[in-house]
Parts: sequence; C-alpha cells; structure tokens
Amino acid sequence: MAVPTDDTTSKAILSGVLTWIVPGAGHYLLGHRGLAGVFFLAISIPYWTGLAIGGVTNCVNVRTNKWLFLAELGIGGYTTPCYVVSRTIERNVARHMDLPGVPALPDPGRPSAEYTRFVNQLAPYVSYYPESDVATIYLATAGLLNLLAILDAITRAQTGGLPTFHRELLAASATEATS
Repeated sequence: MAVPTDDTTSKAILSGVLTWIVPGAGHYLLGHRGLAGVFFLAISIPYWTGLAIGGVTNCVNVRTNKWLFLAELGIGGYTTPCYVVSRTIERNVARHMDLPGVPALPDPGRPSAEYTRFVNQLAPYVSYYPESDVATIYLATAGLLNLLAILDAITRAQTGGLPTFHRELLAASATEATS
C-alpha cells in the first residue's frame, strides 16, 4: 500500500475544506467539474429550499435545535453566515424590547413572562408546524449529504480520482491479461 505524500495529504485537506465551505468546490479543484456541479446542485438546492421554508431564525439556531444545527454544520460555508444573521435578528428583537440580551430558554412547561414576550415579538421571523418539520428534513439532509461529499473529495484527492478499489481492478485486469 502506498503511503500518501505531503502533496497528496495537503490536496486532500484542501479539497475537504473547500467542499465544507461550498459543496462541490473540492471536486472542482480536483478536476471533476461535472461531479462538482452535481454535488453543488444536489446539496445547495435542498439547503436553500429548507431555509426558505423554515426561515433563518428558526432553522439555523443552536439554542432552539442543537441537533439540527450540528447536521447543518456539514455545510459550514452556508450555515455560518446564516447563524450570524439569525443571532443578529434575535439581538435586534431583544434590543427593540429593551432587554439586556436574548432571554435564555426556560424550563419546559414553565416559560417566564419575559421569554413569552420575546417569543411573541420574534413570531414574524419563525415558522411553525408543518413548515418547520419540512425545513428541518431538507436542511439536515443537505448538511449530512455534504459530509459524504467531503469524504468523497478527500478520497479522490488521495487516490488521484480513481475509485478506492482501483488496485483490485488493476490486479484483476492484469490476471485476465496473463491468462
């Protein structure tokens, strides 16, 4: 088994990071232009559709849905700016209400009056059932699919674009050629 060189390792890391920032960018760097386009469309369309359905304040918010936010981080280049926008909207609503900051999430079933007032002011920026569930599915799927694209870009960088089982294919074709 060949040991990856520093050039191969740095190209693999770069392609993985680029794919994390923009889906398909790592594949584009490696010369797989068609595959880059497929990954870009197959991941970006569900992400932005989910965001349009659910809204940035509701869907890209670590306070309200930690697991969804973690899945969305599979597309860091999209999720990070959306998170900044989400927090900015929350801070602006809190400032408009003369609150010192965004109120903390209350214990289940026992919201404070301040938190209830904050949620009511935030209501125009938030989606509710069933839209929020559809948005969650779209966003989580896009984020997790981009993790697979990242792994694919890293693997293609390490193998020169060949499938990971290329050694077995070469050995099988050499055996057929000698017989």
